[in-house]
Amino acid sequence: MREMIPAQRRVRIVELLNERRAVRVSSLSDRLRVSEMTIRRDLERLEAEGLLTRTHGGAILKRHMAEEPHYVDNVATHAAEKERIARAAAATILPGETVFLSSGTTAARVLRHVSPDLEARVVTHNVGALAEAHGLRLELILLGGRFRPRSNVVDGPAAVEFVSRFHAGRLLIGVDGFDLREGLTTPSLGIAGVERAMIGHTRGEVVVLADQSKIGVVADVVICGLDQVDVVMVDDGVDEEVREDMRRLGLRCMVV
Repeated sequence: MREMIPAQRRVRIVELLNERRAVRVSSLSDRLRVSEMTIRRDLERLEAEGLLTRTHGGAILKRHMAEEPHYVDNVATHAAEKERIARAAAATILPGETVFLSSGTTAARVLRHVSPDLEARVVTHNVGALAEAHGLRLELILLGGRFRPRSNVVDGPAAVEFVSRFHAGRLLIGVDGFDLREGLTTPSLGIAGVERAMIGHTRGEVVVLADQSKIGVVADVVICGLDQVDVVMVDDGVDEEVREDMRRLGLRCMVV
């Protein structure tokens, strides 16, 4: 194979990222027949252009989320992976504990897997969680505020104020975007405001629920940096190098 010029090589790297979402320096070096140092320089430049996020051994595709996704559209997306993550998250809720539960379809599914006999308190702005709470002994508290049908949540100043009335032992937070550099993001100012308040009133662990489709996604509104996260629950479709980078950042990464 004739050696590509740098611009062609970087185009090919982006094509491979679009196909696979994650690439490794060693495999790119072999495939493109250049040194690993050359590949690292290419990745550094592509990261500066906002096309990817570098990991310890490669890179993941950076995707921009411009607008709020529709809740109903997200229900069927990566449903099996979300179900496994939700089941694992439900198992972490302790008897008598107060838990904040975020927006999103994965977070709503958590209540589907809670034991009917568990007595605990769940505080949420996720209207979708109500449908999963039938037959449970949980005390479920829905925050007041403005209802947003697109995201199936309640937000606004009233919801933020209501959060301040609780101190939770745990926050289970589904995300629109999870990026190793940019942290947790969402297109919605309202959702970000409520969930930042939840983080501020959580005494114990902040647990992120993120299936593979959320990794490398960046939206315009920051919820928090990864320094405010304790645990990330992911499915086994998330690249091992990415999971290792999470651990290097001090996160406990649980694969389900």
